[in-house]
Amino acid sequence: MSRTENNILLFSITLCWAASYVFIKDLPSELSTYAYLTMACGIAAVLLTVVFFKKFKGIKLVTIGKAAILSVLLLLNLITDKLGIDRLASSTASVLASTSILIVPVVMILMRKMPTRNNLLGAVIIMAGIIITSGFRTENVFSMGALFMLFSAVIMSIYTIAADKITKEEDPLMLSVLQMWITALLGFVMWFIEEPTTFASLEYTNQMLSSIFILAFFSKAYAYVALMYSQKYSDPISVTIIASTEPIVTLVLAVLIPTAFEEHFTAAAVFGAAVIMVGAIVSGTDFLSLGGGKQLETQ
Repeated sequence: MSRTENNILLFSITLCWAASYVFIKDLPSELSTYAYLTMACGIAAVLLTVVFFKKFKGIKLVTIGKAAILSVLLLLNLITDKLGIDRLASSTASVLASTSILIVPVVMILMRKMPTRNNLLGAVIIMAGIIITSGFRTENVFSMGALFMLFSAVIMSIYTIAADKITKEEDPLMLSVLQMWITALLGFVMWFIEEPTTFASLEYTNQMLSSIFILAFFSKAYAYVALMYSQKYSDPISVTIIASTEPIVTLVLAVLIPTAFEEHFTAAAVFGAAVIMVGAIVSGTDFLSLGGGKQLETQ
């Protein structure tokens, strides 16, 4: 897979996650995060298992173990993210969640995997663009909510780096399917602790079920299969940088589907989106490296 093909695949994931907001809004307020996680990941797991059933014949215990590690990281990210969002203004939470764009390069440096100069400069520019776009305010920055959001960003950064290593060792498809099953199971356990009657506590409507099925297919089944494959042929910084373009995608979708999004085309939002785009371009080029950047492995 070439770098361009991989970037397109990563961008399609960002598009799915940004567009999922439309269907998340249609979910009933009484549907908890863990209930949503159980149902969406469970449906995605069933769909992927039915389609790729033959691939399960050669599954190894070590693959299950590595998928479990990724699933636990995802669940921890979800929990800490929810705890942070519940305590902060949305703009503050959004910016703190986006600090993974800076955390990933720092973790890589600690692991003695040096990012390029363009990667580092691009990450800083993108972070500045996210701050401008979100209308970030410093209120409640020094609080438990901010601590939860920063911890969530650290976990997501670790997940991205761990997935980068694991996908190069295991079958990305199997990792995706197993992650859906394990995450659904872990989500159900958390849901049972929160609400022992679980499925019996819900009122099932056509709107809720259709939204869940669409989210399960696009934001879970497709997105995670694509993510695992893209990480096999990419690097953690490239994955994080393309994911950070979500504010741009959201603004475009807000124009195409104005009734489904709350975002408005303010001067700050447009300028911030332009800064993010500049940062992504800077990070994706090699003009600061004397010898040129390392090319993505092709197949």
